[in-house]
Amino acid sequence: MKYLNVFDVAGPVAWPLLGMAVFGVTVFFERTTFFQKVQINASDFLDGIINLLKKNRSLEALTLCEETQGPVAALVRAALLHRNSSKQEIQEAIQSVAMLEIPTLAKRQRLLGTVAGLSPMLGLLGSVLACLDSLQRLGSQDATVNPNLDFSSALLTTALGLSIAMLAYCGKEFLRSRVDSIIRDMEWSAHGIYRYLTLEAQSDQQVFSSTVLETDSS
Repeated sequence: MKYLNVFDVAGPVAWPLLGMAVFGVTVFFERTTFFQKVQINASDFLDGIINLLKKNRSLEALTLCEETQGPVAALVRAALLHRNSSKQEIQEAIQSVAMLEIPTLAKRQRLLGTVAGLSPMLGLLGSVLACLDSLQRLGSQDATVNPNLDFSSALLTTALGLSIAMLAYCGKEFLRSRVDSIIRDMEWSAHGIYRYLTLEAQSDQQVFSSTVLETDSS
């Protein structure tokens, strides 16, 4: 069988299986490329923003957020835009951005789940059709009936379907782990910038005001 065309042996169901495999690979690499662009080092980014804020360079901090891609930068930017608002308004601004960003991260992952679910069923359908064709030709006393080849054809579509399903499932779980990692960065960054704006920024401002007063008095 190794010298035969796989698609000739597997039958017409092999082509939909190939289409699903190509579709799954395309979705996987598109999402992987997207995550590479939007995932940043949240710790270094937040440290840089806070250092700018401590130096009263809030405009530069906002510019840095706008120039940085990804949901972490979007959350921090939303908090900075409401830094002079109440704690409740800052929290609501962060939550509003998170509600927009998280669905974008999870987009198209269900498509891989669909590929993982449909591929085995298509493979099984191909096996059933191959068995029915073999039985029909056997009943008509067709001299071209080769039980070994027909049995291989029936199993080949099932094997293809299961292989595609396993790869799609692994790809989906990998992408889910990337989404979870980015969401953890979002939560950590949101907590860090919220804590700074509502607690540490006030103490820094008091220290700065005291220093200015002492300088003026001297």
